[in-house]
Order: sequence, then structure tokens, then C-alpha cells
Amino acid sequence: MGLLSVASGKNFGLMAKAEAVSTSSFQQWAKQNGFERCGVFRSKNGLMLLELANGVDAQSVFSSISTKDFWNGSVPSDTWVTLDRESPTFSAFTQFLGTEAKAKVKAFRILKFLDGEELVVFFQYSYKPAGFLKAKDNFKQDLLEALRCHKQSLISEPKYEMVEKLSAKGNVRLFLISTKRALEETMKKIEVSETTLLKVLTNTIFEELFYKTKKLFQSPALVYSIDPDEIKVAAIVNSSVEDEILKEQLSLEYTDLIGTEAAKKIIILTAGYSNDNEEIHDYLLRG
Repeated sequence: MGLLSVASGKNFGLMAKAEAVSTSSFQQWAKQNGFERCGVFRSKNGLMLLELANGVDAQSVFSSISTKDFWNGSVPSDTWVTLDRESPTFSAFTQFLGTEAKAKVKAFRILKFLDGEELVVFFQYSYKPAGFLKAKDNFKQDLLEALRCHKQSLISEPKYEMVEKLSAKGNVRLFLISTKRALEETMKKIEVSETTLLKVLTNTIFEELFYKTKKLFQSPALVYSIDPDEIKVAAIVNSSVEDEILKEQLSLEYTDLIGTEAAKKIIILTAGYSNDNEEIHDYLLRG
């Protein structure tokens, strides 16, 4: 999968403040709309689960498996439902959160609707009693457009012109970030026996990791993945000191999502420098 480069709000040389870019992923759309912790439940193999998420920790993602009957019986269609800890049905929705999130959550906001014949549930939670920004009047259409853009972004490859723009700034450092061992560590205590469901949920977490990785790099740095366990990066990194800063920043970004122990198992491999555009482009696209 590959998303267009997203700038970040970090303070180091290879990291920079966010720039205005068009929506290219569900995570970016959520951030632009102030939805700090949210996800979209959709049907897979007759069950409902979080297929997309932003700010949702891995344990909560793996806790999201549910039934259509639950959602059809618990919330009305096409109506925003907001719940706080005093609401009689509040506890029914804490089952979709991991241990830490369950202890912190103060409110839920939910919208259930049909996209054609498909049941879609937008699920948001907050650690503040009144932590939700007002949703737009055209929220449903806006969300469906974000889902469409997200699908397109997953197959968007870095163009050769992007590589030229990057290499014009100097020697390009090539990285490979392996998430395989970290995701395996995350799944150790997870009881999901159905392979297809496990694959969908693991991919949901990987996409969050991928977005967090992209946020660290200043445009025109390029971040791309063709393998669900690996992230390729081409960026202007000038010293081994910045290599270490990158590792620290990635660990910090990943910890809230997958936990400290799993974050320690992220592997960052350096593939050297290059100023050859074809070599850089081939490196990013090579599986």
C-alpha cells in the first residue's frame, strides 16, 4: 500500500510542521476533523469489526469484533448517539476497548447507517466528558468520500517526479522499517482464531503505524509500503545523530498504539545513501 507524503509537527531536521495537503487517508481525514480516537466498523465474514481506525490502540482494535445484531439492537440508524458514564447503555460499548482505554473512556459518539446494503458504524470515544467537536451536517457523505479516498491512497505509488523533487535537496537516505516482530508481540495475548478477521484487524493496526510513520517526515520525503510488515522510507537525513532521533521518535509514536514492549521490537534498517533517482524509485517500489 502507499499513501502520498504527509508532513509532520516535529522539531528536528528531518521532521517539520504539517503542510496543507488534500485528504489521502482515513487517518488524515480524522485528524483534520478533530476526531482524536475513532474508527469505522464494517462487515467481514458476517461479523462487524474495525476496518479503519485513528488513535485507537491495538488492544481496542482486536476487541472490536461484534455482530450486526448487536449494532442493530443497540443504536438507531441515521441518528447520532452520544453516551457518557451516566448513560444506562454506556458499559455495553466498553467491550470494544482495551484495558487502558476502558479505564479512561468518558464518552462515546456513534452513527450507524447503510451504504447501499452495507452496514457502516462510525465509532468515536473520548477521554474527556464532553470531548467531541460538532459533526458537519453532511458528515455521512463526507465520511464515505474519505473511505473512498483511503482505498485509492492504498494503491498510490510514489511518482518518479516525487523522487526527483526529493533528490534535488541532497543525498537521500534509504530506510526499511520492519513492523513484523512488533505486530507479533502485539498479538501474543489476542484470541482471534479466524484467519481472515485477524488479517483485517492486523492491517487496521498496520495502517495506523504507517500513518504515524508518515507524520514524522517532512515533505518531499517519501514513505511507501508494498508489504504489510514493512515500510520503505526515502528522506534527507544528514547524520547518524538524526538516525538515532528517528528511532526515538518512532518508538514514541508507536508506544501509545502497540505498547512499550512491542514498540521496542520495531526494526529500522539503513540501506545507505543514494542520489540516483532510478535507484531510489526502484528501492521504494521493490517488494
